[in-house]
Amino acid sequence: MIDNLRTIISFPVPGFVQVTAHVSFGTRKELSGLKPFFKEQRAWACEQPMASVAGMDRREAAARRGLWAEEKVVLRRQGRLIDSLDALVTGGLSREVEERGWNREWEACPRQAKAQGRSPGSPDGVWEEPVTVRLPADLVHTVYCACWHTSKDARDLLEKWQASHPKARPNRMSRPGCDAAALAEYQEIRSKIIHRGDIWRAAVITGIGNARAVQRPATDTE
Repeated sequence: MIDNLRTIISFPVPGFVQVTAHVSFGTRKELSGLKPFFKEQRAWACEQPMASVAGMDRREAAARRGLWAEEKVVLRRQGRLIDSLDALVTGGLSREVEERGWNREWEACPRQAKAQGRSPGSPDGVWEEPVTVRLPADLVHTVYCACWHTSKDARDLLEKWQASHPKARPNRMSRPGCDAAALAEYQEIRSKIIHRGDIWRAAVITGIGNARAVQRPATDTE
């Protein structure tokens, strides 16, 4: 399925959602450059006391591994363990959700919230590079619901605007088919609609920022 801003969604793994967000040129190269950092983070995780099962019997070792696996899930969401591209974007998305105040229960969103194709009011933009990751299903569900419910009033206004200007093509800046006042009204309404493609993209950028912060030597933060 393809939604607004050419974001591809599928559900191949229980508990996770595969998301491919299209980002600006150069982002994939920057992410590729982080592979040694991901390896360092995996090594760091292996060195933590919770990772050790030395001296434990089979049952104790299994319990310890389970607890450490759960702890790593929390650390990845907090942006404190960035041991893969999935972890980087998961931490970025978790932060985006938290900072937007979306980390709460939402009413279910209708099927059209996941409809393929560009959603009404999708901004123009050229996103040359795809970044595909697996994200926790609950975070992705939150984004779907939050984008739908927080943008409902603006979408209703946009529908009314389009009904009042049936011949307008506001994305054609040279010949929009409406006067300047109507075009300004359209742009104001559109700016209030939050598109999930923008959230996936923001999660990638925020995740990169998290990685830079973790990489930065302690002397740089003092």
